[in-house]
Amino acid sequence: MVLTVAYSIAGLGIAIVNDFKSIEGDRAMGLQSLPVAFGVETAKYICVASIDVTQLGVAAYLWQGLHQPTYAAVLLGLILPQIFFQFKYFLPDPIANDVKYQASAQPFLVFGLLTTGLAIGAANSVAAAL
Repeated sequence: MVLTVAYSIAGLGIAIVNDFKSIEGDRAMGLQSLPVAFGVETAKYICVASIDVTQLGVAAYLWQGLHQPTYAAVLLGLILPQIFFQFKYFLPDPIANDVKYQASAQPFLVFGLLTTGLAIGAANSVAAAL
């Protein structure tokens, strides 16, 4: 359940990316999306932190909690391109590059979810064998 909550927080970060393209409409409608409420500069860092910190926490859990260092290393390898694309596209201009960022980085998040699921399966197999 903890991993589900962690990836929900990462998913929230991905959902926030969509809010950047509708800032003007949100303001006009009185909606307090994250970019409207906190401003673009603050919101973009909240967004990437929610994505990166939760995934790094999951990698640590895979390594220490589930004793699956290989899967943890694979997950770390999948986080690195996401961070690269954050610096290349999202952080410089989240409004202009939101779609480009999602198209580039989101597949790595999805493969990270798959890696985590495989790690849980491997840990359960080891536990069942003991």
